[in-house]
Amino acid sequence: MMTPQYGSGYPFFMFLATLPTGPSIALVSLLVGFLCRVARQYHPEPTLRLLEIGTFAAAVGIPLVVMRPQVPDVIAVPLGNGLLLFALALFWQATVRLDGKRLSWPGLAAPVVIWLGFYTLPHFRHSLVMRVEIAMAMAIVLVLLALYQLIRLPRATRSHQVLIGVCVLHVVSCIARAILVGSPVLASWLPVMAATIPFEMLTYVVLWPGLMLMLVAERSILQARAAALRDDMTGVLNRRGFWQMAETVPQRGILLFDIDHFKRVNDTFGHATGDRVIAHFSTVATAVLGTDAVFGRIGGEEFAAAVSLPSRDALGALAERVRATFERVPLSGDLPATVSIGYAAATIPDRPLGEQMALADTALYRAKQRGRNRVEGAGPDGAAGIGMLPRIRRRDLQTGESPAAGRDPTSAGSDRQP
Repeated sequence: MMTPQYGSGYPFFMFLATLPTGPSIALVSLLVGFLCRVARQYHPEPTLRLLEIGTFAAAVGIPLVVMRPQVPDVIAVPLGNGLLLFALALFWQATVRLDGKRLSWPGLAAPVVIWLGFYTLPHFRHSLVMRVEIAMAMAIVLVLLALYQLIRLPRATRSHQVLIGVCVLHVVSCIARAILVGSPVLASWLPVMAATIPFEMLTYVVLWPGLMLMLVAERSILQARAAALRDDMTGVLNRRGFWQMAETVPQRGILLFDIDHFKRVNDTFGHATGDRVIAHFSTVATAVLGTDAVFGRIGGEEFAAAVSLPSRDALGALAERVRATFERVPLSGDLPATVSIGYAAATIPDRPLGEQMALADTALYRAKQRGRNRVEGAGPDGAAGIGMLPRIRRRDLQTGESPAAGRDPTSAGSDRQP
């Protein structure tokens, strides 16, 4: 097979050889940018806007840089590299916005201004080594800033971890390129470096924003799941969220709370005031129970807590602190409110949560019978408690739900009647 002789037409064939690389990466960048635009229609996350602009900037800058010498240096160096640095700055600011911080306009403008400032220097324009080393140094700084923000964020998803790896890979490749260009001894490796540049660009200006798009989507899903387990009025766990979290508490003690005469509060002061009483109790109980307790609203005026507290006496003392604090810290002087509490201590091995909730519910019913605004505990073995309350159905124990849990949390007008 004869080797083609390009002769004077060699630059034209070089143009054909380099044409697919730049435009292909640009097209993929445009696709990622378009996906960010579509995602923004359903989730108005500021991060997506920055990713969209960054991928569009890279889609223009990459062909200008890769397709030299067909694209003159007077265009490729200031405009192509300037756009790529601008894209990196946008990606960095995207991580900043993902962390909930404000956009830094100077941070976006500075890389482009600094690069164009260097381009005004004749020595810079005519020195390939200087241009590459300064470009790599600026790219490293921008990627490290993005990496710093990513490390600060909770790494709850796989895409987040891969993003960190991509940042590290890009920093290493930039350092290697700067060393190869600046060291004559390593000149034989320059073709290898040139061959890896398109892959490196594809990795960071396409894979990185694509992973960021996935991260935003995953965080949105996690936030939606978390919101589905929260009570809108109080911000604590709802019945479903409480049940899921309480199952995981070791040596679990259960406390059930019922605000006394809540229907009377609604009828006398109105439902808006009743809602304020519910929110106030939630605040008081959360403060007393502490952050280690699993606390949730499981009915209209009914709450539950699961605490890792094996001692029955300690569990009763904790319940008494909640009761006394709520009585001592009323919502207002003319609106006294109290709470009745029933509890079921931990056992070895742990009882099923449904059975333990039923025991605590029995004790709560007994507290209502004995005058309200008091704490009652299930018997040490729990046997007496189950037999005392005929209204607890077998289905409630089998399905893992208490009668209180089956009530609609929005129906905050019912009060237990013994």
